[in-house]
Amino acid sequence: MSDYADRVDPATYVNDPIVAVYRDDLANALCVPERVFWRLSHVAKGYELHLLPLLGGSDPVRLNRPMIQTLIDELCFVADRLDDPVVELWVAQLLKAAQTALWLPGDMHLTVEGE
Repeated sequence: MSDYADRVDPATYVNDPIVAVYRDDLANALCVPERVFWRLSHVAKGYELHLLPLLGGSDPVRLNRPMIQTLIDELCFVADRLDDPVVELWVAQLLKAAQTALWLPGDMHLTVEGE
């Protein structure tokens, strides 16, 4: 076991600040550990992806339908490149939130907001 084994243990991130992903109500947000979100963002930046590197800051970003689809594509791309159970866990939940936002009736949007 290496000194970095905790990096792929979901329990490591339990007390992290969060990046909230929500449709209408921050109280019902998917709360992604900030360090996990930054891992996704930094890998996306390394591959010169466009949307993920812009998300997770303290200013809320409201994504419209094309942006949500881009988020889905970029999350899948990043997750496919990593052998990381923490990424797999959170990408699965992020994909579900994004796909649900696309399927719900009404104004299609998703907000991403860090602490």
